[in-house]
Amino acid sequence: MPPPASTRVGQLHVEVRYLPSANGPGGDIHDVLATPFGVRLLIGDVMGTGTTANQAGTSVRDAWRELARSEPSLAGVAVRLHSLIAQSEHPEHFVTALLVNFPASVAAEDRTGCPEHATDSIGDSWAELVCCGHPPPLRVRDGTATYISSLPASPPLGLLDLAEGWCTATAMPFRADDRLLLYTDGVSEARDSLGRFFPLTDRVAAAMVYPNDAEAGSALYGRHPLDHLMTSLRNHIGDRTAGSDDILMVLVERA
Repeated sequence: MPPPASTRVGQLHVEVRYLPSANGPGGDIHDVLATPFGVRLLIGDVMGTGTTANQAGTSVRDAWRELARSEPSLAGVAVRLHSLIAQSEHPEHFVTALLVNFPASVAAEDRTGCPEHATDSIGDSWAELVCCGHPPPLRVRDGTATYISSLPASPPLGLLDLAEGWCTATAMPFRADDRLLLYTDGVSEARDSLGRFFPLTDRVAAAMVYPNDAEAGSALYGRHPLDHLMTSLRNHIGDRTAGSDDILMVLVERA
């Protein structure tokens, strides 16, 4: 299993856990960037498996890094990524994707005079999301994990022409103590030996309380909640792990 990844961008802390399939890394991708427009995140899953999907994912992530820094509109970033995929040599490698923007404070930009420093202050109460065929994120608040199910349904990148070539951004409340979990279908579609889906909302809520076990002297304290969630997921899959899809989880919270 690859080592965990942890990073701070602006006032956000981003924790990542990734487990490739037995056939090697596939098309699951993610990225987080400080931009003049805020801190922007991408999670995506390329249609297909193996080397070709992995290469397509790398190309999409490289294009995202350029567009996220130059395109003011988050929906505009998605549309331009769609065009690149649809016009590529392998348009069949469409991509489910979730794009998130935590807007930069206008006041922070005014103080410095430099857009690149605008991410020093994250908007206090909301995030902007664009969902293109991707599983909906989970918001963890007050001990409960709930799906953000109000996102407009758009086709995956590469198939946006089915929706007249456009998608819509949605604002979502995001309090200082909220957490946002992004994931790929290797998580949401994971099944046990009896074909039962992984109970994601229940297990996410349970995993987030583990740090409080320090008061009880728990030997598990010190592990990140995503470690507990990954352990729970792998136990659910059991010996079926060898045939599973890539597993990718990204947890976002205030630093």
